[in-house]
Amino acid sequence: MVVVVAGATGHVGLAAVNALVAQGVEVRALTRKSTSEAVAPLRELSKVQIVECNLSDGDASLATVFSDATAALLTCANFRGQVDAEKAFIDAAVAGGCPYLVKLATVQCYTAKDSPCEYARFHAEINEYCERVAGSMKVTTLCPNWFMTNHLADIFGTLPQSIIAYPVVSEAKATIVDPRDVGDVAAALLMTPDPSKYHGLTLDVAGPESTSMAQLAALYADTLGRPVKHVMCPMEAWIAAGVQAGLPDWLAQAVSLNFGYWEAGELAFESSPEVLALAPPKRTMSEWIHEWAPRSPPASA
Repeated sequence: MVVVVAGATGHVGLAAVNALVAQGVEVRALTRKSTSEAVAPLRELSKVQIVECNLSDGDASLATVFSDATAALLTCANFRGQVDAEKAFIDAAVAGGCPYLVKLATVQCYTAKDSPCEYARFHAEINEYCERVAGSMKVTTLCPNWFMTNHLADIFGTLPQSIIAYPVVSEAKATIVDPRDVGDVAAALLMTPDPSKYHGLTLDVAGPESTSMAQLAALYADTLGRPVKHVMCPMEAWIAAGVQAGLPDWLAQAVSLNFGYWEAGELAFESSPEVLALAPPKRTMSEWIHEWAPRSPPASA
């Protein structure tokens, strides 16, 4: 079995690679720059071939990467060239005779071609394109909830001030998911002996429990041994902080739209039954915070 993984250095992609290699699967790991520090974890793994490939450039290496591939995983960071990049990968997979594609998308409730969220519009267009051109290739789409890793902004941003700041009420809950669990789901699908069982499915992937901002603050406080409170900041302030932290303005604005859905209870969904039967997400927000909170800089004086 040979699996092609696009976005192999990302949170989901790397988790999928780890899970595949643990089961003896050969992986072709695609990355834009093979010499970057992000590639280091891949170099430590056996059965991984690192392939330098830029999907945005119509890289010629895409023409050969699917040789003998039994399946592929398409993950991609949100950027304004994403639609063309993912279409190029899909085209190459179809042309190369890849039997099965698992594609990472985003939250279903706001994915539409007229969505107010820009990257959700990207995914809607890509999903529609994939359905149109896939031919005999089987396709499964994963729609993960809000990622636990989004809270790295707490760890390295606001926790030294003993706060977490989000434009959502303290008691609203979401089933936040660890990207590693999403990678495990993807890997389980990619290794399935009969992809037709999952063909055409769009599957939700959510964490095992719902968590509110108030509970997050309490978990941080418990782990760090000092008070931490949730501050409901204005949306504009959250967007400005995201831009200051390095997000493009359009992306910060798009991500901020999640909080309206969060407050409305639309991010408190469960994983699809097929996901729960195959590889149920198990990592909790408490576990993630206990792993990451100690890495936060000391509290401000």
